[in-house]
Amino acid sequence: MKKKWLMPLILMTTAVALYGCSSGNNGQGPVASPGGSSNSASENPKPNVTLKYASWMSKGEDKPIIEAFMKANPHIKVEEEVIDGGQYSQMLQTRILSDDAPDVYLLPFNQYTQYATEGHLFDLSNEPGMQLMIDNPLVDQAFQINGKRFGFMVNAGTPVSPIYYNKKIFEKYNLEVPTNAEEFLAVNQTLKDNGVEPLVFGAKDAWTLSGTLYTAIFRSYALPKTDGDIFYALAKGDVKPSEVIDYPLQFIADLVKQGYVSEASSTLTYDQSVQYFADGKAAMLPQGTWVPTLDPIVNADSASFELGAFMPPVPRADGIIHAMSNGDRMLVVSANTKHPEEAKALFNFFVNPDNLKPYLEEQSLFTVLKGLDIQTAPVLQDYVNGFSADDVSVVIGSRSAVTPAFSKEVDISLQNILVGSSVEAELKRLDEEFGKTKDQMVVKE
Repeated sequence: MKKKWLMPLILMTTAVALYGCSSGNNGQGPVASPGGSSNSASENPKPNVTLKYASWMSKGEDKPIIEAFMKANPHIKVEEEVIDGGQYSQMLQTRILSDDAPDVYLLPFNQYTQYATEGHLFDLSNEPGMQLMIDNPLVDQAFQINGKRFGFMVNAGTPVSPIYYNKKIFEKYNLEVPTNAEEFLAVNQTLKDNGVEPLVFGAKDAWTLSGTLYTAIFRSYALPKTDGDIFYALAKGDVKPSEVIDYPLQFIADLVKQGYVSEASSTLTYDQSVQYFADGKAAMLPQGTWVPTLDPIVNADSASFELGAFMPPVPRADGIIHAMSNGDRMLVVSANTKHPEEAKALFNFFVNPDNLKPYLEEQSLFTVLKGLDIQTAPVLQDYVNGFSADDVSVVIGSRSAVTPAFSKEVDISLQNILVGSSVEAELKRLDEEFGKTKDQMVVKE
């Protein structure tokens, strides 16, 4: 059987591992000016313009590329605004509805279809920066809205976020990397029996629960139950949330009940959980692909800490691991920008392959775009190679997405379970909350 990558209703055979030859410039040099052409000292001076750029990149991840753009385009000043990730979706929505949208911004994937459909995003179909996505036609199709392109997928959501582990702790107790749920639970029990906290989450920031282990299990469980498009099935009423969220919530609840999740998790932020793990206080941390680049990990005491990563214990259907990759950070331009040419120049500069490649590599971000030749962190190589296995099937994109309001309710349910709420109570609550926002789901037919 061949490795399968799927679009909704479309079969795609390829590999997710780190990809082929460079795409070249696509007509865009790393020094871009409005419209994609090069600046020259002989050109007439251009009027000074200020653009507003917004993201949730609180560690300065976007600063190098923004500063490089301003150096290449001295007549354009970019004011970077960082909005707290936990409030980003709601605050961005408020800004857009009050006609105060940033000129260029990163958009969470689950808002992309809605905002494009409602006319908030600039049509970027013919911009040179879109060429890389066009060169990946099945990815390109996934993000087209009525045949138009309104954003670029800067990086992909990891199909299944890894679980990081401290190799020093595993070696001390002669533990093998688990390959299924039974082995994973056995590892947790051995650690607990030896007085080691098995798992830690930064659950004060709810996404560290919902966006890691829960999401991996949820999608692998729900995809085969919904013909490969969970959110479309939910929007159409083919399934209720409780019918596809039950197993992943129960799995998390059982981890909590067995004492495998550090009690500190409910009080730790994301940053604090990374430090907690790096300090050797817990053996495992479910988290995104960027972890190997973080200062607490890089600077951890090598005598007691060595980073490893493995695929989480996701369920199989007919022997296949089902996973899903969406866009993560979508780069877009406001339809209401007063400086469209300059805003498009920033867009084209950001997604130019010569600029995007180091941006992704420096943060160890995941991509499904062939043509960038991304080199991943060595610790993640085996994990990434796992997506090329014959028994892994990955869906790219969806014809719908749940509302930010419902996503927040899932976060709340996971936090509630962490402190003892029953799965039954949370499933009932989620069905009720979903009913309040279901009609707001945007569907691509």
